[in-house]
Amino acid sequence: MNRPRRSVVKPPISEVLKHYYSIDVKQRAGWSKILCPLHVEENPSASVSTEKQRWNCFVCQVSEDSLDVIMREEGIGFREAQDWAHERFGGSRQDVPPAVQGEPGRGVHQGSRPGRRGGQVRPGVRRFGADWT
Repeated sequence: MNRPRRSVVKPPISEVLKHYYSIDVKQRAGWSKILCPLHVEENPSASVSTEKQRWNCFVCQVSEDSLDVIMREEGIGFREAQDWAHERFGGSRQDVPPAVQGEPGRGVHQGSRPGRRGGQVRPGVRRFGADWT
């Protein structure tokens, strides 16, 4: 028996990026360039969309929404990330569906895939502005 899907209430990507990485994202149409919070760089290789509520890095091959960021940074699952986001950022929990077993995640890719650079992005790789020396 298939349950009807309900929408998931997520915190705005701009608030999550500000919370974890001190990145200020301006509300605007389209994609904005930002420095990737997962690796050191001088020129922006990442972008964020407040319309689509996602960010991605072309170097790391990472594409995440706000709940993906919370799950990675806090080291928690989907349902726990929803609860954490609700406590931190507020919002309604009425439209949040129960966890669905067997559905793959969409966040950080673990391991290499054909046609992509090898290597992994680990949770908590670095905080924005971390010293690498």
